[in-house]
Amino acid sequence: KDREYALVVQYSAVEMWPLSYLFEGVANYTGFPLDEVRLVVLLVLTYPLGFLFFHALSPKHVSTTTRHAYSAGVGIALGWICIEWQMILLFGLVGSCYALLLLLPPTVVQRYTMWWAMAYLSVCNVYRILSTPYGDYTVDFSGPLMIQVTRVTYVAFAFHDGVARREADLNEGQKQQKVKVRPSLLEYMSYTFNFHSLLVGPTYTLREHLGFMDGSYQVRVSDDPVKPLNMAYPYFAVLSKLAYAVLCVVLMVGVGQYFSIENLLDPAYMSSFPSMPITVFFAEFLFYYRYYFIWLLAESINNAAGLGFNGYDKSGNPKWDLVNNAGVIGTQFSPNIRAATTNWNTTVSMWLRRTVYERLQFSPAVMTMTVCALWHGFYPAYYVSFIFIGLSIVAARKLRRLLRPYFQSSYYLARFYDLLTHLSTRVTLDFAMFVLPFLTLEKALLYWSYWYYIPLILVCVVVFSPFGEKKE
Repeated sequence: KDREYALVVQYSAVEMWPLSYLFEGVANYTGFPLDEVRLVVLLVLTYPLGFLFFHALSPKHVSTTTRHAYSAGVGIALGWICIEWQMILLFGLVGSCYALLLLLPPTVVQRYTMWWAMAYLSVCNVYRILSTPYGDYTVDFSGPLMIQVTRVTYVAFAFHDGVARREADLNEGQKQQKVKVRPSLLEYMSYTFNFHSLLVGPTYTLREHLGFMDGSYQVRVSDDPVKPLNMAYPYFAVLSKLAYAVLCVVLMVGVGQYFSIENLLDPAYMSSFPSMPITVFFAEFLFYYRYYFIWLLAESINNAAGLGFNGYDKSGNPKWDLVNNAGVIGTQFSPNIRAATTNWNTTVSMWLRRTVYERLQFSPAVMTMTVCALWHGFYPAYYVSFIFIGLSIVAARKLRRLLRPYFQSSYYLARFYDLLTHLSTRVTLDFAMFVLPFLTLEKALLYWSYWYYIPLILVCVVVFSPFGEKKE
């Protein structure tokens, strides 16, 4: 009886809701974990909510306050259904950072907000590691909390740029995204808890959000005061990105029937030359396409709500790429490691660039990757991977300055150089990124040992060698 009672009290009030029967039915039918099914079902339910937001609650039909209230209220409800009481952790971060925004002077608010947000996220990540089996993956607060860190820091830096810095000291991006007035509490809540990007992102700036809510951003990027407010629903953008997301799932399931990511640690697959590159090739479908799926789905959901309009192309067709997060072509066929990291999780890469890389004088590439690792958590594989990528960016720049001039004398030599840089980028990414699913340092080093640490050795030799240094 005590055991039965303990099992019963573990069910929260959310499990009593009618949606719980839908979650359990889909989980039983598909065999997928209940937490993952709950997330996907909620994301699917976001489509009709976004359709309603686009048509019935457009800026020309209702007030901006109504749009803010709907977006925040529905987002909080979906978040509570998905991660339940862990939403309190998100409220804690957002509330404390809003207090910092109100109390601290604009000259230092960005600095203390970044420190506090990263410290808060770090403590929560430690709690997650201690309270769950090491390396176990569940849908919990960690993903939404990481997104909230990007947003609260975006606000602090935008306010700092708009009030505490001279216009002449700002770059073009900072001029576009700065704000001169603190957002109201409702605007802040709508930005951080909006229903179309709370659970899986992507992230974007406060200026873009406020312009989206009142319609001014659509007008600004199109240079037309009427046309963007009467635009047709983006069916093609929504459905095409959804179709690409489904294609990613099909590829993952197809490869997953015959291959496991754990094969990267199996000497039977990794100890001989013919099997090793084949194993690494198929690992790409299981690793990269898992992220492409969720990012493409998130882009589709945000477009369905009306977020993502970014002006018109030369033919007069609307562009829906403002919050694009999955640069699949740019990542898979990137000419260098910097282009690959820029196209991978694009909006987070932009956040790191705007809040870290552009504001540091000492070793910005390595420091940015260190912050990226800290943002992801405390599993050792994150740090060895991202620090290696930072070193790889530095090494690639030095080699480019040293070698590229020798390949520019003819068209064919230039294309051969492009092929070499693309292949070296694929090797670098596969060496760096495939340690992430294993989390532990022991498994990361085991995977690298099958490469004989050759990419790591070469990168370190280039980085710490005097040749290829940038001339003053």
